Amino acid sequence: MRARLAASVLLSTLALSGCSRLGNELPVMLYLAMVIDQDSKIDTATQTDFRQRIQLIINDFRKIKPNVEVQVALYKRANLNQELQRRNASDLGPDLVVTDAPQANQLLSEGLTDELPVKSFNRYETDQGLWERVKLDDGRITAQPMVIYPQIACFNREIVQNPPTTLQELLQQGASGTRVGLAVNFSELLWTAGSLGAIQSLATANDDQTLTPENTEAMVAWLGWLQRASAQQNITFFQDQGQLENLLNDGELDWVSCNSNSLLRLRKQMGENLGVSPLPSGPAGTASPMNAVRVLALGANSSPRQRDMAVSLAKFITNPMVQRNLSLRSLAFLPVNPAVAVPVRSSRTLATLMQSREDSMLHEPALAGLAHHRSIDRDGSQVLVQLVFGASNPRSSQESLVKALEGGS
Repeated sequence: MRARLAASVLLSTLALSGCSRLGNELPVMLYLAMVIDQDSKIDTATQTDFRQRIQLIINDFRKIKPNVEVQVALYKRANLNQELQRRNASDLGPDLVVTDAPQANQLLSEGLTDELPVKSFNRYETDQGLWERVKLDDGRITAQPMVIYPQIACFNREIVQNPPTTLQELLQQGASGTRVGLAVNFSELLWTAGSLGAIQSLATANDDQTLTPENTEAMVAWLGWLQRASAQQNITFFQDQGQLENLLNDGELDWVSCNSNSLLRLRKQMGENLGVSPLPSGPAGTASPMNAVRVLALGANSSPRQRDMAVSLAKFITNPMVQRNLSLRSLAFLPVNPAVAVPVRSSRTLATLMQSREDSMLHEPALAGLAHHRSIDRDGSQVLVQLVFGASNPRSSQESLVKALEGGS
């Protein structure tokens, strides 16, 4: 009797073990939604390259998880929230979403994605400051940072032999005939606030703290510089960096602020004429670029097996070898894993990207807070448009900007 019972238990155990192995080997299909910029003409080369690199990550991931398949679909940024609402309502939402940090924060706030189970992640494989970019006020982590797109300066080397290292040199080159382009978009112009000593004052207003007279005057001085720059004949403000980069490529501008996510396209179009350099410093110190962070969020409709696999892929992203392969071959973005060494001596471009990253880190607490503001790009940009086109003065613009910062943080 005991022998038959033992045999029965053994057979049951083996059967359960076989089912477990079979379950681990069954195919798992993940659906990944990747955001593209609204103007596909601007970023086609970059998106194609990034999609290829996502596929390389997937191929490497399948070496350790051979039963996973990943289907990638592209979505326009402006349509993503609506599409996720529609798909989630039908239980057809993606398992993973690749977007930027602000949109990932918005998606989790609206219940369109799930929080990252960060306790199960190796947090030291991601630069600690980047976690602040993807953390909500209630402490939830919205996504896993993947790569960093630094904000830099791009210029035509035929025209600009010595790129300006300070804002004073930038004004001087503009006065001597160099056609300079700046973006009037708030987050893309924020780098000048660090150079001119206003970044901490902006952060203070954003935190709803009382501004000191020194804070107020620092902001007025920054806005005054922008107004004086706009009055120069050869310095022009445009809607955003995408427009600046197109005009640089067309030969209508000589020096512009730009984002490294456009370097692949600009290199292909401009060849050896494309030069890059860090954004100019100023009397108050280094520039304060709000470098973009591409992140990986978890969808809200995954089955338990899909969620486990999606989390495994999110963890895999920060593997040092993956980060090195993802980031360094293109010379267009930087790794989020601080353990990955960037060979800056081998490339002027990499040295420029790293300088931008280091400048940003000096101002990271202020930038992280401003990055969480829900409407500052819209409201702050409206204030700056009024200023640079002469419809307001630095003092009234400062007051409007403080109201915008206090109203939507």
